Amino acid sequence: MMPLFKFIIIITLVSCGGGGGGPSGSNNVVIPNNNPYLYVPPSGKSRDNCISRSASNTWSEDFNDIELDNSKWSFDEGCNNNGGGCNGNNEYQNYTSNDKDNLFIEDGVLKIQAINEVNTGSDNVTQNYTSAKIMTKDKFPIEHNSRVSICFRVPEGTGLWPALWMLPFDNSPWPSGGEIDLIEAKGRAYSVDGSPSQSNIVSSAVHFGTQWPDNKYIVGEFYSSNENTFQNYFHSVTMIFQEDKIDLYIDDEVTPHLTVNPTIYPLNQYTYPFNRQFYLIMNVAVGGNFDGGRVEASEICIDAECSNFEANPDKKRLLIDWIEYEKLR
Repeated sequence: MMPLFKFIIIITLVSCGGGGGGPSGSNNVVIPNNNPYLYVPPSGKSRDNCISRSASNTWSEDFNDIELDNSKWSFDEGCNNNGGGCNGNNEYQNYTSNDKDNLFIEDGVLKIQAINEVNTGSDNVTQNYTSAKIMTKDKFPIEHNSRVSICFRVPEGTGLWPALWMLPFDNSPWPSGGEIDLIEAKGRAYSVDGSPSQSNIVSSAVHFGTQWPDNKYIVGEFYSSNENTFQNYFHSVTMIFQEDKIDLYIDDEVTPHLTVNPTIYPLNQYTYPFNRQFYLIMNVAVGGNFDGGRVEASEICIDAECSNFEANPDKKRLLIDWIEYEKLR
């Protein structure tokens, strides 16, 4: 099935919660960008709409083992309420490290699911949902002059908030250190209060600023056809990460749905924070500010088997088929 896409670029000035923290470091890598890289999507497909695989990867993850590779990934746990509610976004889940319930690998696909269950997390906060969040923090940095591609499918369910994103590898504070959101999606599959169904919409963004609450962000949204949604089929996101430039693409599109550089307003009013190493994060949140706090408990799994949706439990899970990281030069 050939997808029919349209895209829109949105620039927004708001304050919101979230992000990492900690002391800043000095392991930034900056490579001169005298000869910008021109991205040409590979021909062919790997799964559904995902681009074909590359033979020149620097690092890749295919989830071929039955257990998560601890040399590549670590878990984040708990609520992480440092202000602004859990994870700075008023989220309703505790992240766990139970990779048999909230995260598991099946048939070569990583699956992350939120579960409707009361849980007291590692930081002693009680929440009504559990989920999983994994990251390459302190294990593998993503550097300039590189390509990152991920083949994914997002879950359906009002309140589910899947995200593939990055924070500074040197733990620079948020938001001045920058945040790169490769993909975020809302699980709501129906229209409400003038907002359309989200099943065919994903967004990418960058966050920047000085100190909280001075958070600004720039967003690019991408729309699929209604017959080829992000909740029903695998799609890929590709980031071309260069000094002073970030481009994000869906599937084999030749035009990025989000381009970021130091000259774009309002980023040109701040120190450009993205000329540093980052690490990758993948998670599914519940509730929070992203879709106005909407949550429908009946649309979320009630146990590890997702037995309330036994006909198609994967419909409620973030699915990751593969990840590629390639140094371009």
